[in-house]
Amino acid sequence: MDEQTALVLALQLVALFSIAGALLCYLLCKIRAGSGPEAAGSTPGGGKAVLVTCADNSIGLQLAVHLANRGFRVFAGLKDGASSGSSDDSVSSRVIRAWQKHRESLTGLCHSALVALPLDVTREDLLHEAVDIIRAHLPAGEDGIWAVINTSGLSYRGRLDQQDIAHWDAILKTNVVGVLRTTRTFQGLLRNTSGRLINFGVPDSAEAGLVAYTASRYAVEGASNALRQELAPMGIKVITLHLSGVTPEMLFVTPKLNTKEERGDISVDMSGCIEYQPILLTPHSLRVVDVAVTAGTPNNCYDLAPKGHWTKPINFIKSFVV
Repeated sequence: MDEQTALVLALQLVALFSIAGALLCYLLCKIRAGSGPEAAGSTPGGGKAVLVTCADNSIGLQLAVHLANRGFRVFAGLKDGASSGSSDDSVSSRVIRAWQKHRESLTGLCHSALVALPLDVTREDLLHEAVDIIRAHLPAGEDGIWAVINTSGLSYRGRLDQQDIAHWDAILKTNVVGVLRTTRTFQGLLRNTSGRLINFGVPDSAEAGLVAYTASRYAVEGASNALRQELAPMGIKVITLHLSGVTPEMLFVTPKLNTKEERGDISVDMSGCIEYQPILLTPHSLRVVDVAVTAGTPNNCYDLAPKGHWTKPINFIKSFVV
């Protein structure tokens, strides 16, 4: 073997060992990442079915899109149902439709990982119709749903002596009775998968002007504690999420599209999806949501705000209805 041939072989061996070393480092990094405390929350959804009861508000839309991106089959409740393709469609339905089109362009298939359906937690007829729609979209042989996330909500701000009693009735009907209606309606689908019910619990602090809303959140927290005991024999977990530093007006506000002011164009993110605001949950909070949704033995409650996140609540608008 001449000197030049030996040099070429040596270089090829160096390249081969470099590639092998790089692959080994990659595998070690993947193993290490999968062994962390939040490993359960970093695994894909695997096509598990999840219902987000209301995607008409900012928190529900963000959760629906995030969980769809994580591999769940997400059913997103919209009061007006799925997008009709007209200019009168809500922002949420347009965002969901844009997400679906983007996935179709990537896969070449009609993507059903994010399905919009008509849903209003104050209406029994729509709740039962939602059960039928979900069953129709489930793979053959499946008849269960992995999680139900209650994101429907209503808030009115104002002094107690100046509020209309009808506002209190509406808050309790949506925030409390709506949770109970939803639980009863989807209990069977949750039982079939030993799934989980996820509610938003009490705010981080009582705030003047939100007496009825605060009362409704404490009622949901108490109901969640009682449901946890009642549904445990069926294998259903009940979880409460606590989001600190966000006013209910911000939590349940209708999303708005981001536009380029100089031309009025709608902004699109790097993934090809329509951008909207506000985006409430931080990456940390979304990782906590992943854990709550995927953990085999979840905690009873999770705090979605990292330490030092918003020391004072953000004031957005005076009153809002979803």
